[in-house]
Amino acid sequence: MKRILGRTKWLAAFALAYCFAAGASAAENPLDARANIALRDAGLDETFRTFAKLLSAEVEVSPALKGKVTVELHNVRVRTLLDVVCEGIGCRWQLLPGNPPKLRVWPLPPDKPAAAAKAPVRETMEQHIDFRVTAADVRDVLKTFGEILDGTTEVDPAITGTVTFDLSDVPCREVLDKICQTVGCTWEVADGPPRVLKVTAKGKK
Repeated sequence: MKRILGRTKWLAAFALAYCFAAGASAAENPLDARANIALRDAGLDETFRTFAKLLSAEVEVSPALKGKVTVELHNVRVRTLLDVVCEGIGCRWQLLPGNPPKLRVWPLPPDKPAAAAKAPVRETMEQHIDFRVTAADVRDVLKTFGEILDGTTEVDPAITGTVTFDLSDVPCREVLDKICQTVGCTWEVADGPPRVLKVTAKGKK
C-alpha cells in the first residue's frame, strides 16, 4: 500500500476534499480505490456522507456516535481511510451489499477495544509512501506515522522543530530514519497491545 502524507498545516479551520486517483477502474472494489481526504474538526455526518459518495452508497451512522474528525491523507485506499477515521473516534464500519449498498457506522462498545486485526509492524514499515512536507511540526508528523501503524505515538518532549522533505516511493522506516537524522532522535515500535511508536531524543534510553 502506498500512502502520501501531505502538509500538516491546514489552510482553513474546516476543510474537506476528496477524489478518486487517476486510473481507478470502475470494475474494482470501491473500497480499494484510492482517494484523498483532508478534514479538520469535521462533523461525523459530513465525514461519512463523503465516504458514502465515494462508494456510491447510502449511509447509516448511529446517533450514539459522537466526535469530530481531523485527518489528512492522500492516495490511500478508501477502506484504509475509514479505518483511520474509526480508529480516531472509536467506531466500526461495514459496507452492506445492496442496490445501492449501505455504509453502516456504529460506535465500539465502551468496555471493549477494537478487535480488528492489524497488519504486522514489519509489513507496515516496508510500505512505500510519498512524503512531502514543508516546515511541518515534527511532532505532528510523527503522530501521523502512529496512525499509519494503527497505533499511537509517544514523542519525547525534548523533540521539537520543523521538517521539510520531498521524498517519493520510500519505505516508511526510511522516512522515519531521515526524520530522526534531521531532529536527532531514535524510534522503535512496541507491538503491544496497544501498538505504540516510541520516539526518543538521541542519547536518551
